[in-house]
Amino acid sequence: MRFRFLNNTLQNRRFDYNPRYYDERKESLAQKKEYYEKMKSGELSDDERRSAFRDNFKSELSRGEYRQGQNRSSNIRVIVLIVVIVALGYFVLNGLDGVDTIVNKLW
Repeated sequence: MRFRFLNNTLQNRRFDYNPRYYDERKESLAQKKEYYEKMKSGELSDDERRSAFRDNFKSELSRGEYRQGQNRSSNIRVIVLIVVIVALGYFVLNGLDGVDTIVNKLW
């Protein structure tokens, strides 16, 4: 049975990997609780105070970027609605004959 390599089939390798769940919100909440407990007891150092200030500042910046994106999309929707309403008003005031001439020009 020295020719065993001729009859060998490939098998899947198994790894011992256990994925872990990471909850960023839960971790930030735990850090905030720890910060406020230390602040109450007066054990808060200057370095911890500075790092907490930086974290708060970063979260405010990211929230501001989200808000800017929402404002921009809202403004675009308002402009599109205004254009549609102006176009409908133009067609209502000039009659449906104006629609035919514009459609003919577009096609």
